[in-house]
Amino acid sequence: MQSNTRKVNEKKEKETIEEVISTSSFKKTIVNNTDLEIEQVIEKINLLSHNQNPYSVSKEIEELKSIFYIKLKEKTQKIIILEETPNSEKSDSPLEKIKENTLHPLEINFKACYGKFKKLKFEYRKKRDGQELNNLKTKQQIITDIDKLTQEDESVKKTFEHFRILQEQWKKTGHVPQSKNNNLWQSYHHHVELFYDYIKLNNDLRDLDFTRNLEEKTIIYEKAKALLNQKSFNKMHSTLQELHEHWKNVGPVKRELREELWERFQNISKTLNKKRNDYFLKEKEKDQEKLIKKEKICRKITDLTSETLTSHKSWQENTNKCSILEKEWKDIGRLNKAENSIAWKRLRTVLNSFYDKKNTYYKQKKEEAKVVLKAKIIICEKSEELQNSTDWQETGKKLITLQNDWKNAGFSNADQSNKIWKRFKAACDTFFNARKKYYKAMDKEKEMALKDKEKILLKLKEFKSSANSKDDIKQLKEFSNEWKKAGHIAREKIKINDEFFNIINSKFEELGLSKKVLAEEQYQNKVNSIKGNDKAISSEKQFLRLKIDSLKKEISQYENNISFFGRNKGTEPLKKQVEGKITKANTEIEALKQKLQILNKG
Repeated sequence: MQSNTRKVNEKKEKETIEEVISTSSFKKTIVNNTDLEIEQVIEKINLLSHNQNPYSVSKEIEELKSIFYIKLKEKTQKIIILEETPNSEKSDSPLEKIKENTLHPLEINFKACYGKFKKLKFEYRKKRDGQELNNLKTKQQIITDIDKLTQEDESVKKTFEHFRILQEQWKKTGHVPQSKNNNLWQSYHHHVELFYDYIKLNNDLRDLDFTRNLEEKTIIYEKAKALLNQKSFNKMHSTLQELHEHWKNVGPVKRELREELWERFQNISKTLNKKRNDYFLKEKEKDQEKLIKKEKICRKITDLTSETLTSHKSWQENTNKCSILEKEWKDIGRLNKAENSIAWKRLRTVLNSFYDKKNTYYKQKKEEAKVVLKAKIIICEKSEELQNSTDWQETGKKLITLQNDWKNAGFSNADQSNKIWKRFKAACDTFFNARKKYYKAMDKEKEMALKDKEKILLKLKEFKSSANSKDDIKQLKEFSNEWKKAGHIAREKIKINDEFFNIINSKFEELGLSKKVLAEEQYQNKVNSIKGNDKAISSEKQFLRLKIDSLKKEISQYENNISFFGRNKGTEPLKKQVEGKITKANTEIEALKQKLQILNKG
């Protein structure tokens, strides 16, 4: 009966130990390394590589490896964006240097440090595996030696002393291979029980050992109980594992105390595990909340490019927003290892999508800028061909058109475009400064002409006809010639011309000239009044030509009508009337032609 109870207790103890060991897969609290610069990541890996136990820092180094490649990608992405952004220099770019080498210089440094760590880890494991095999042989020998104690004829006291020495050796001997640990411990425990059965005749020594074991297991229980106040759950967990390992190596206590003592230790272990598990369940809930927040931020980053961005300014603004959102995402904090990996993958996906679209935009703009630059070069060359022209009006119009073409040509690389712009501006300035200088000189001439015409107009107003009309006509024509020679005046002062010609025409009328001569003089005066006004002269010529064409059509129609009259006496009056109209029209045509001649002569 007692043997069965002992076996049940041993089974419970074993299950609890395995439960504690199996929960050791919870994540460790690691310092947040995401805020480190990429160079600092390499330095930290190099520092951690000097740890005596590489496995104690293995998880953190793997995390640093992940952080390194994330930051390396961000760094190269920024280089690409800088390369594709307008105004950046193409030659000697960091991107080209990266492309020339298979690996980035930082990655070469990283691989050297990481390779060193892997080598140390391999050598440590190899050494540890060898040590564990040696420990296995040592513990197997201890079990054999305990078994031999039951076959010796020494005194019980001396045999018990040997047994204690073997127990101490067992405790001091380190770990054995995990696959052998459970069977080895069961074998050890079994032979210890056999040894106690062997020496059961000496109750004093057995009770003394039971008492010592009870004290040691009570201390282990108290240490486990004290872990309830431990703030670090990972430290609590590792310490509890050590206490369970210690418990296994301590011998049995009195049979009537074994179950109660084991249950107490088992219960405190379960309480500690539950406390730790509850904590990580809460942490998991917090991680879920963080994961939801991080996902919302990722959606916001995706929304930044949901509509097509068509300007450098909009891309700059959205890149700033993207950087702010990325910082918000990182500020939320880490998650557990599995979900943290998923969250980082999701962030990298949306960031890659954003920057891929941005790079595509700037590549397209770069190609468009090349076309724009070619167009601007052509505009510049045309302006340089016109810069020395003295055709002030037409060339001015052409250059203004070229200036508008420049404005509408679009965006191009600032450095190259500025060089072409300076050439274009210089050509425009050359022409417009020359035209301004010319017109300034013309304005002075017009001011002088106005003063001369004011004097002539004053003389004309004071002119009185005499008895000799020929001399008067000669004098009036002299006034007209002087007026003509005085030159052009400013457009806003042109009314003085009308005043002069109205007066001189009235003076000619006072002299009693024939209508034909008067008409010729008046028309000559009209021509003089519009001289220099190309638009008015062109309009007058067009009017005269249209009038001549209209009269010719009338004559043709009259001549056609005469052909229908025949020789009938009744139609003779009508015929004469039409012929008179033809004669009158021909006379008007001649008069109009004379006006055209006067207009052409100026």
